[in-house]
Amino acid sequence: MSSALILGANGFIGKETARAFARFGYRVYGLVRSEEKGAGLALDEITPVVGDLSHPSTYQEYLDKVDVVVDASLLQTADPVKHTYNMFDAIKQAASRRAVNSGSLSFIYTTGIWMYPDVGYEGASQDSVVAPLPTFKWRQQAEQDAIKLAPNVRTIVVRPGLVYGRSGGALGRFFAGIETGFISLPRNLQNALPTIHIDDLAEFYVKAAERSPQVKGVTFTVANYASESFPEIIRAIRRIAGREIVIDEYEPQNPYDEAMLLTQIIDSRFSRNLVDWQPRKRTLVEGISDYYKAWKAYQ
Repeated sequence: MSSALILGANGFIGKETARAFARFGYRVYGLVRSEEKGAGLALDEITPVVGDLSHPSTYQEYLDKVDVVVDASLLQTADPVKHTYNMFDAIKQAASRRAVNSGSLSFIYTTGIWMYPDVGYEGASQDSVVAPLPTFKWRQQAEQDAIKLAPNVRTIVVRPGLVYGRSGGALGRFFAGIETGFISLPRNLQNALPTIHIDDLAEFYVKAAERSPQVKGVTFTVANYASESFPEIIRAIRRIAGREIVIDEYEPQNPYDEAMLLTQIIDSRFSRNLVDWQPRKRTLVEGISDYYKAWKAYQ
């Protein structure tokens, strides 16, 4: 039986990724910060590993025995660069120990669609110029370093669109607006953004891992067939709310606000074809009523 270690297994992306690997027959270990956070993983036949991403010694033994490592942590700590490179060093050490017996390790490193600048409506793909906002710029070098960790580490870089579904993800604020009657958003959000359902993204991780010998070193963009605009999303929210939703606009206050203002049309055909994957869930706007109910059930 193949095995996988999911870093950030209690997070929005990590939890569903761990479940997907388990459904595909992997023995799955999930790194969590505490026993309390790991309690729910056992319900999905996932073994919780209590540890800290910034202290590789807490999960090193699992790096030595699994076939696949997925970084779904999307660190937002005070020093994400330090934590990421601690993880890289731990993987390199594990790879060095495996090399003695000609062993290898598949590693999936997650960044995001905000690696691209505002591409307008001409669109972008995995080969487009990368020019992230200053806050995310360090990930540009991290992607390159991840690919070059070691000859026997089969690294795959994944840049997902904005993830929705189940507990809501980054788009949960729109559903919260149905409850409160208003949504706070950066001023002049008229742009389009790429989206992907969490289940589809999780399945992509599995398919990419299974093809890691063939796609080693490849960077993938993972998004639905078409981007969705903020005006479309807001109209859909108002429709299911059955009442007026006030949009409380404010000047962008942080890098995430600035990133939300980027127009990004993403072409994921390369990703779909290379790993024989395609998104199957409805888009955010198409299924928004059910996605709202799911979000509410998670609260």
